[in-house]
Amino acid sequence: MTNTENTALQMIAEAARCPDYGPDMVKALMKKLDMNEKGFALLMNVAPSTVRLWTSGAAQPCGTAKRLMQIYETGPEIVSKIAGGQPPADGRNL
Repeated sequence: MTNTENTALQMIAEAARCPDYGPDMVKALMKKLDMNEKGFALLMNVAPSTVRLWTSGAAQPCGTAKRLMQIYETGPEIVSKIAGGQPPADGRNL
């Protein structure tokens, strides 16, 4: 294996580690994105009741949902790109 391949594998292994996103982390992400339950549900492509289950601790987000949350948390500017708009002048996201 070349050094470049090894580095790529190390990057993938690091990226594979995804936070658990329990209720407090989901709520903190929603606050960071300045989104309510309905807006966050639209962003995550789930029902608002699913977000309610996540924020109450009654259910855990699946692996894909956790990865999306990690992406939104790491690069919140992606939310405005997904929405097709420009970020507001004050720097806040949707």
